This record gives sequence, C-alpha cells and structure tokens, in this order.
Amino acid sequence: MQPAGCTPFADHCPIAMTYRLSPHLRYCLFASASIFLDVDRARYFLLQDRADARFRRFLEQSADAADFHWLIARNIITEGCDDPTLHNPKVPAPTSGLENHPSLSADVVSTIRAIAAQITARRMLRRLPFAEILKPGWSTAQRVAQDQNHQVSLVTAAFQRARHFVPAKDQCLVRSIAMKKVLASHGCHVDLVIGVALPFSAHAWVQSGDTILTDPLDLVEPYKPILVV
Repeated sequence: MQPAGCTPFADHCPIAMTYRLSPHLRYCLFASASIFLDVDRARYFLLQDRADARFRRFLEQSADAADFHWLIARNIITEGCDDPTLHNPKVPAPTSGLENHPSLSADVVSTIRAIAAQITARRMLRRLPFAEILKPGWSTAQRVAQDQNHQVSLVTAAFQRARHFVPAKDQCLVRSIAMKKVLASHGCHVDLVIGVALPFSAHAWVQSGDTILTDPLDLVEPYKPILVV
C-alpha cells in the first residue's frame, strides 16, 4: 500500500518514484474546478475541464504517465511524500458570526491598538513575502488567556470600532492578520482562514471555534477554506 500523501509513478524508470503536491500550493475542490493558492507567489489559479480531471486522477492515484508529465511540467506536483492534511485545512464549520457576538463597548486604547495593528499588517503585506507573513510563529499565542471568550469579545469590539477610522473595503486580509496578532498577544488561540468560492472570489476572516469574529455569518458561508493559519 502506498503511504498517504504519495502517488506512485514509474513510467519506465528503474526505480518507482512517489509524488506529492508541491509544498507551496494549497487547493480546494469544487464540482467543476479546482482552485489553487500559490503561497510563494501570492496568487490563485484555476484548473478546469481536462486539467482539473488530471489533478483529480492524481489525487485518486489513478493518473497515467501523461497526467504526471502535465502536472510536473507546471510544478503542481513534485517528488516526495507529505502529510495530506497539510493541504486539507481543518476548521470547524462556522455557526455564528459577528451579528451574534456580545455587544461590548471598546475603549480608546484598545481601538487605537486595533488601528495600529492594521497599519502594521498593511505594511507587512507590502514588504514581506506572503509565505513569510502566513507562518504560524508570529501570530501564535505564547500563553493562555485567563478568560479567552471575554478577551476575544473585547478585541472584536475594538476592531469593529476601528472600522470607523480605517478603510474596510477589500481589507479582509489586513484586518484578519492584525486581529489574529492582537489576539495572540492576549493569549487567545484563534484561526486565520482564507476561503475561496466560485465564480472566483476569495475572502479572509478570523474564527474562534465555530464563531466568525470579523464578519457576519452569511458573508463567510459561501467560501470553502483553502488555508488555515
């Protein structure tokens, strides 16, 4: 039996090789297409029709030599084995969103901190590689909050108030990076999720358990997670 995350390919080679999805790629399957996120290049691309069929045969371990050559030539797969869960992000299905969050009043200091965090996140996205920004280390809580739910509510309120002072349109990734970092500094463990949908669109949000902290539930529901940090 072939190890999980590996697909065999001999193609007249004396030693059978195994292949994996290229480590810089994440993917999400839809009924008629596959969406990929190239983390190294910070771009998305779509496989449809015959190209999509080739990739699905690779996942099902039924690809032929032509499929392998096509996928290798486009750097979609590479030699080696990996943990298949790396490319299948696990996050609870959201059941509530911002509209269900406790209504708290944010103080001035917390609001300023939320604004500053978004300015910093915007600069990070301009200056640093996308893959570097999404590494877990910078946004992982080093301690555990005494009352995470209450702390999450306070930070959420601060970011909501900050919307009156910083641009909100097309800033979902900036806001999500900033909120995750602020929450981590308070010892709160949350997920930054990037999701995709067809017709193609992408969205980023922050999630604590099954609760969306950055958006109403109906805004996030059309998206399937492609990357979780």
